[in-house]
Amino acid sequence: MGLAVSAQPSDDLLAGLAWMRGDPERAPLADWLRDRADELAAFREAPEPRGHRARAAAALRRAAAVPLHGAPHVVRGGVLSLDRLPGASTRTISWRARHDRLCHTVHAEPEAAIDWFHPAPSGRLLVVGTSSSGSERSVGAIVDLSRGRRLSERLEGVRSASVAWLPDESGFLYTRYPGDRDYGREIWRHRLGTAQSEDERVWGQDADATAWPDVELSPDGTHALVHVSIGWTRTDVHLLDLQSGRTITLVEGRDSLTRFHFSPGGAIAGVTGVDAPYGRVVRVDLAAPASEDWIEVLAESDVVLDDCSVGDRTVFVVGEKDMSGVVGVVTLDPEGAARDVEWAPLPIGQIASAVPTPGQSTMRTRVVRHLDADTAVFTWSTLDAPPRLLTWTPGSPPCDWAGDPLAVTSAVRATQVVAGDGETLPLLLLDPQPEGPPLPTLLHGYGGFGLSSTAAYSEVAAAWLALGGRYVVAGLRGGRERGADWHEQGRLDRRQRVFDDFADVADALVADGVCDRGRLAIWGSSNGGLLIAATLVQRPDLCAAAHAAVPMTDMLGYHRLSIARLWMGDFGDPEDPDHRDWIRAYSPLHGLGPAPAAFPDVIVTTGRHDTRVDPFHSYAFVEALRARRSAEATELLLLGEDLQGGHGVGKPADRLIEERADVFAVMFTAFARRAAESDALASTDSDSL
Repeated sequence: MGLAVSAQPSDDLLAGLAWMRGDPERAPLADWLRDRADELAAFREAPEPRGHRARAAAALRRAAAVPLHGAPHVVRGGVLSLDRLPGASTRTISWRARHDRLCHTVHAEPEAAIDWFHPAPSGRLLVVGTSSSGSERSVGAIVDLSRGRRLSERLEGVRSASVAWLPDESGFLYTRYPGDRDYGREIWRHRLGTAQSEDERVWGQDADATAWPDVELSPDGTHALVHVSIGWTRTDVHLLDLQSGRTITLVEGRDSLTRFHFSPGGAIAGVTGVDAPYGRVVRVDLAAPASEDWIEVLAESDVVLDDCSVGDRTVFVVGEKDMSGVVGVVTLDPEGAARDVEWAPLPIGQIASAVPTPGQSTMRTRVVRHLDADTAVFTWSTLDAPPRLLTWTPGSPPCDWAGDPLAVTSAVRATQVVAGDGETLPLLLLDPQPEGPPLPTLLHGYGGFGLSSTAAYSEVAAAWLALGGRYVVAGLRGGRERGADWHEQGRLDRRQRVFDDFADVADALVADGVCDRGRLAIWGSSNGGLLIAATLVQRPDLCAAAHAAVPMTDMLGYHRLSIARLWMGDFGDPEDPDHRDWIRAYSPLHGLGPAPAAFPDVIVTTGRHDTRVDPFHSYAFVEALRARRSAEATELLLLGEDLQGGHGVGKPADRLIEERADVFAVMFTAFARRAAESDALASTDSDSL
């Protein structure tokens, strides 16, 4: 069932928003932003919102006070991870020695956010990428932990860098954008002690190319695996001989995702979607590297596989089933053939992911690694239980880093609803009263780029639960909750299916008595922000309040801003005449009609320095809604802008708490007003009887 889209606005109305692409520090945009900031400040000071905001901030502070452990990097003697420790506002790099309960901070950046880091095998050296004001435009540095100092080199153009250290730790291969450009990512070789200008390019491409290469080195340092993401549905894989420059193509031109790795002994194996939409594990014989000659190690099943860690005797795999992370092991015989498979007994939860990277479509979200030949290490959490570092030796239950068995109490349960076209949609409910009465409910969705919504720890979810509400995560088409086909059903000219799914979930929650319409709020971020903006335009009756975080809203012009051409594989190409009509049909700004309309309470948030989704999308959407609000409207329409922030990666906890406290206050104010209006209507009806 397609949702009805209101009449298209005139070209004059769209052209009337062009001034919002101007300098936010100068008039007229600066004046407009100041007015929006004044509106938000006035809202914060009003008596009822002030009370809601104070309670929300307290719940959010408690939810943010727990430690957050990132995905582990295994080095000699232990693991390194990017963590936010208890009471801290920003993330630092932490070290844990094997069997040591203590966590030690080994590197912090007091003046910048740590975007990513890659340790040398010994753990003595790190390449660290940092940026300021949430821009994600990383600058790379090399840190010598053994001496507690930073080396002299400075690496430019290393946004979301992939790094592979040479075995002798004399240097590394890394990805960069020469000239700090937005496209045309390449692979270069750097030697310690030399300037970046002396680096050697080992994998080049056109400056305008949107292909996304990354790199992994063989144990002896002679060969590199180069994975090249083409959009969000295809990965080409090449084996590069670093001495001769000769390349062997392992995968090319196949509409599927692949992630291969070297074993310690130099064999190549990994997870691929070639001929397997849910993923399978294969081994590559370089004497016969074609896909039809791959040796299957683990056949496709009902587990959606993401990645693996390849050992000489075992392959640990990581993926998901029913929106919950899973870890398994394939034991190999001496010839490298699969002997058996075992799955770790984990409750509903999620395996920590590598730091998200724009433009990447390889299977590299969740992370599992070999701690030793027979033991896996990974970070696990669930919506209301913070991340913890776990180890698992097959045949035994998973344990925390200190060796204690995993024990967790969680209010999360998995369920599903039926969409309008008959498909079942998976859900996760964080529910204080299963089968209880309707409660204030916050519904979250994403539905894009083959990225699954997950059961990972959420401060928003934990705080909402503490405030007495239900929190729901919807597994929409366009994600990868059910493999590559699930993604296909929600991309390009099928994008409307994502919005339909989200509305179907909300309607089902109301119909099933989980919540009522007057106490339902929705939220999403980035691609999820587009979801919320489109839902507001297509189904303004759906809920009482909505939060669109860093949304895309001008889908006929999005590709001209920041790095957004990387998204065209999912959203479509507005320059293609065959795409424009269906892009226009789902584009929030183009779906708004010129006539006044009623909307729920809305807050849109953005960051002044967002280099993924340009803030223009947020500014323009708020102004377009302002121009179309009914004259008698009492619903809130607010813009929250973080003047020191970007897309959200690396955002300090204290600023996240302030932003989300505003959002919660908008939602609970909307619920209270709806309840008062309902009571007044009931009283009027009673009097008329």
